[in-house]
Amino acid sequence: MISTKNGETKTVTCNEQLDQAARMVQDVAYALANRVDNTTLTELMLTSRKLERLSERVNKAKLGSVKINHGDDN
Repeated sequence: MISTKNGETKTVTCNEQLDQAARMVQDVAYALANRVDNTTLTELMLTSRKLERLSERVNKAKLGSVKINHGDDN
């Protein structure tokens, strides 16, 4: 489960979580593009791409629909 802005929780799949993480890292890279050195920017973009590829591999292994429930972590 993940928390939404209004405090609700929802269950997401592994694939959704990885895709969201990739987009988040990419958004950070774009936001910081003019403020960080080239090495840091490259590292952020590579991390985003690695998450995208990981999502693809998980999906190909037919594991992308596995549900993530963070509520059990307590």
